[in-house]
Amino acid sequence: MIRNQDAVGSIPTIGLSIQGMKKMQMPTHFLFGVLIAKLFSLLPPTFPIAAQILLIAVLAVISHYLLDCIPISTYHPYKAHWDDKFFKIFHIVYALALSVFIFIWFFKDYWWVMLFSILPDIIDWYILRPIFHKDPLVHPSIDKVRDTLFSWLPDLKEKKWAVVNEFIIACGFVVGIILL
Repeated sequence: MIRNQDAVGSIPTIGLSIQGMKKMQMPTHFLFGVLIAKLFSLLPPTFPIAAQILLIAVLAVISHYLLDCIPISTYHPYKAHWDDKFFKIFHIVYALALSVFIFIWFFKDYWWVMLFSILPDIIDWYILRPIFHKDPLVHPSIDKVRDTLFSWLPDLKEKKWAVVNEFIIACGFVVGIILL
């Protein structure tokens, strides 16, 4: 297992290990990707489908970038606390079970947009690190943007109650999906 200050713990997700605690959880990324695709379904049918797919894919990747700028204000401890019952339950239920549920629920129509919504994680944590033993490519730039544009956000990473912030974000995406 690769460890550094950016990747102090591991979160089991769909049989794999996501390194680090500084990034938004997979269900939130999935939901934002689905919301983007649903928004594009409002375009007139004359809009070229190839352009629509390309725009959705690009926006899903950008959404990952933006979402990973804000987890400092959500419960994302600097180090994994697998001995803590709350940490364990949150990550098993939210990060693992809800990821699987959302992926299965939206798979038929949105598998590809969910894939693009987590593409930066796939590149950095599943390809560059374990296969090529390289440092992450995308996430250091996310950290720079967060430190520059989102430095005003409070650091709540170690506060258990800050799970509410991520739930609010995710619920907002769910409401948007339902309304569309």
